[in-house]
Amino acid sequence: MSLIRRGPDEVTVYPTVQVDDGYGGTQPGPGEPVTIQALVLPSSADESGAEGYLVGTEYRVYARTLPAGPWSRVDWAGKTWAVVGDPQRFGASRATRHDVAVIRKRG
Repeated sequence: MSLIRRGPDEVTVYPTVQVDDGYGGTQPGPGEPVTIQALVLPSSADESGAEGYLVGTEYRVYARTLPAGPWSRVDWAGKTWAVVGDPQRFGASRATRHDVAVIRKRG
């Protein structure tokens, strides 16, 4: 699990917080950035690429703790990424506890 504790990749996560929308309500917006060490690996290929559709670039981020959610932004490898869904949280024991999130390249 040392690759999860001391991953080779530096990732900056902008957690989602509720911000004023200018109309008296709130909306999801970026919070204060958090820089973490993580392991980032390619995700499996999407089957829709075989039908001639453009396939999005996706990676999986493995980290001890990952303060991210579906509206979070991630900066990694000089690019901006969006978190796809909620991170998976694994916690069978304290030694193996970690989070995994799928990120997709933005525009």
